[in-house]
Amino acid sequence: MSDVFDQYKNAHKWMLLPWIVIIIGFTPQYFMTWLSEPWAYHLHAISALAWYALIIIQPYLATHGKLKQHRFWGIIGIFIAGAVVFSALSIVPTNVYFGAKGGFPPIIPASFFYGLAFTESIQVLGFGIAVIMAIINSKKHDDHAIWMTATVFFGLMPGWARLIFFPVLFTGGEVEWLTLQTTLNIGISTFLIVILYIGYRLKKLTHPAIILSLLLVFLMVFTITIGEQEWYQELITKIMKPTVPWVL
Repeated sequence: MSDVFDQYKNAHKWMLLPWIVIIIGFTPQYFMTWLSEPWAYHLHAISALAWYALIIIQPYLATHGKLKQHRFWGIIGIFIAGAVVFSALSIVPTNVYFGAKGGFPPIIPASFFYGLAFTESIQVLGFGIAVIMAIINSKKHDDHAIWMTATVFFGLMPGWARLIFFPVLFTGGEVEWLTLQTTLNIGISTFLIVILYIGYRLKKLTHPAIILSLLLVFLMVFTITIGEQEWYQELITKIMKPTVPWVL
């Protein structure tokens, strides 16, 4: 057990990085406009930020002998994780709505939003699986820790995606090689390298948490390709019925 705690003794410091990514990534499209944003967005933002606060606190408590407090906040964390999942799923249909509206040409095509409805739902599913596996392995400290770490990989994608799209947005898509797909490929590749590095450092490259993270994050590369399929557009529109007046 002491080896596990030694391995994660600085995890709370590294978990500050996701906060930085989220704050910067969502500043133009949420924090600077939060007064005009719908309530559903606020619910998701509050629950997601609460989860990332928990991800910072929990490894600190566990590695500093405060296991009673760690377990207490772990119970609270179950509620927060549920809020993250269901608030995220509740706003996924807005992607279909923006797809049906034609996207935001010429920078962001409708196909991106249609595809995002699928790939973001998959990320939410991955987050939920990681939380459930962390709970199941709560007494296996090493497995519990790596599954909790994996929740960061899934939950960070919306903030990371917005951050890596800054060059496209700021140039207005006028730089020929700087397309949305190219930027997405570069950003996802970078994130995959980070996951591989963390898996290597923790000696967990073949752990199911790392493998699942790599697979689902890699799937994001095909967001636009998926969204271009007409049969998929029709299916996702029928399923999600994007009549969401609070985005108008």
